[in-house]
Amino acid sequence: MSNPNQGAATRSRNEEIERRLTAGESGPALAAAFGITQPRVHQIARAVREARGDLAPKAKPGPRIRPRLRKVELGLWLCAGGGVERRGETQLEAYDRWLKASLASHVGAHAAPHEPEPERPYAGPVTVIPGVRPGQALRLPPALLLNGARARAAQPYTPSLSGGRRGGE
Repeated sequence: MSNPNQGAATRSRNEEIERRLTAGESGPALAAAFGITQPRVHQIARAVREARGDLAPKAKPGPRIRPRLRKVELGLWLCAGGGVERRGETQLEAYDRWLKASLASHVGAHAAPHEPEPERPYAGPVTVIPGVRPGQALRLPPALLLNGARARAAQPYTPSLSGGRRGGE
């Protein structure tokens, strides 16, 4: 490890722990041999690898945005933070509006637009039987599609209790 306050004995012990762990010795056996806990064995091994340059150090999370709530007018609350301000009739409503707006601005700024991939044909396992024609994909006849469109146009929309979508759309 690269701690300047660490003695040579501790440094050599840590390198020995990392070498033996890499060689395949179990964490509990090393913990018992060196008188430390098993999680500490893995912490030491990771720190030695980071100091050696084998691993990149863990990235620290970015600064947190802490929104501020305050009452601005009679019956209106303002939630502001991170360059976004939103108002609501209650504290929760103002915070919810602020959260949606800040997430939308953050995601919109970092997300690149992508083209949806075209639907690919089935590529899974297929049973081939000699002398039999392969089946075709299910396609409704044009007359049936036309009848369905007429029925949808003539009948009022009734939402499903199950939450499913309306067929054909």
